[in-house]
Amino acid sequence: MFLRFLFVLSLIVIPFQAHAGDIFDDIYGAHMYDIDKEETRILFVTKMCTADIIKGEFHDFSGKIYFDKAEPENSWVDVTIDASSLWLDHEYHKDELLKDIIEGDQILKTEVFPKITLKSTSIEVTSIHTGIMTADMTLVGETHPITLEVTFENAMTDRYATKIDSDKIAFSAYGTFKRSDWNILYALDRIGIRRMVDDVQILLTTKATLSDDQTVMRMQ
Repeated sequence: MFLRFLFVLSLIVIPFQAHAGDIFDDIYGAHMYDIDKEETRILFVTKMCTADIIKGEFHDFSGKIYFDKAEPENSWVDVTIDASSLWLDHEYHKDELLKDIIEGDQILKTEVFPKITLKSTSIEVTSIHTGIMTADMTLVGETHPITLEVTFENAMTDRYATKIDSDKIAFSAYGTFKRSDWNILYALDRIGIRRMVDDVQILLTTKATLSDDQTVMRMQ
């Protein structure tokens, strides 16, 4: 099966601790942001077989982004997704309920593992607006690293794009992983058009708003 998650956001977990008053002083400093659920999309495309591609979206999630614009490598992201908050663009795969397949014992096992988490561990800056983020993703109770290409979409402007809103930021992130690394093996042993692809592609898009709590905590 080919899970293509259109997930959005991301940066890293570098141990960091400081006094809020020392660092949250201007737009170019370091700030804590809350992910805006209304402005964030966690989407996916699932390749069930050659003839059946399913589109879906996770609707329930929360998270924080600590973004240091001056030194992006000191940034991090921590996101938790409700694995059962799944919306799908159609109900059935052949004669089975698609939601039952994905949320059930064959794939996400949501009754046993209700949460999916993504916690960044490092970031490599590649340009003024881009970077490579490594994160620990926990899926079906297993945690393994994933690499994402991250783009800083800049601070949000007003509707006429005449000024920067220092209270908001926007990111996108994209990457690929193999679900077999998380021991999700459903239909990988099939052949021909009925075999489900191992690769999972992820795209995350998010907007985040300056948090009321600007206390910088050390990420574990």
